[in-house]
Amino acid sequence: MNKIKVVNNKIIPFDDSSILINDEEITFNSNGNYYIEYIDCTELNISYNVSDDVTVMLFELSDNNNLISNIKYNIGENASLIISKFYNNSNTEENVNIYLCKQNGDIKYSFSSISNSDDKYLFNIYHLDRHTSSNIFNRTVARNDSSNIFDINSFVDNGIKECYLNQQTKIIALGASNNKINPNMFIGEESTTASHSSVIGNVNSDDLFYLMSRGIDYKTSINLIIKGMILGNINPDMEFKERILGILEKVGGE
Repeated sequence: MNKIKVVNNKIIPFDDSSILINDEEITFNSNGNYYIEYIDCTELNISYNVSDDVTVMLFELSDNNNLISNIKYNIGENASLIISKFYNNSNTEENVNIYLCKQNGDIKYSFSSISNSDDKYLFNIYHLDRHTSSNIFNRTVARNDSSNIFDINSFVDNGIKECYLNQQTKIIALGASNNKINPNMFIGEESTTASHSSVIGNVNSDDLFYLMSRGIDYKTSINLIIKGMILGNINPDMEFKERILGILEKVGGE
């Protein structure tokens, strides 16, 4: 199991010939699954590089941090990065910059979070060569009195042909939370295929009715729906899944 820890904003040295760590930069040179946990981090700056012809599945977890972060993902030719990511922080302010640098680069970014206070996310996705693809899936449960802002910007310039862009963001509000989604696509090339959806709302009443009609109480029904939304969007290993389930047990019914 390839597990990397980032402690106090520093990457802990990791003995694996398939990756190269240089200060605040991690380069993946071979196909593989990697798990990264951010521990006691406050100001985080990391670049993840995926080399040409490499496919990487990356899971990221941050729990109980007060986090300001700048994260870059650089994706090479015929390279693919599949990200699953879960945050349960006291506060988060994160800038994510994705660079699809060469032909046939691909990213699937699946992010789930529990929002406890004030969270802000800025995404910039740059399609810099033809036949590149980006799928951005955000799923957030906003607890009472929390605030969430998602700014998502995808860019394709004229002449960058046959690109695919997809943004999907969904926020479920529990109680009185303040939420905003700003999906933007700046497209100068007519051969681009693009789609987006943004949803802010409460727990689906039909799902809630169905569960309660089977004898499940209100709080447990809410919790089951939240678990399905959060875990259905990401792919943790068994150890991280148990930790996330422990966090989700405390959410719901507010």
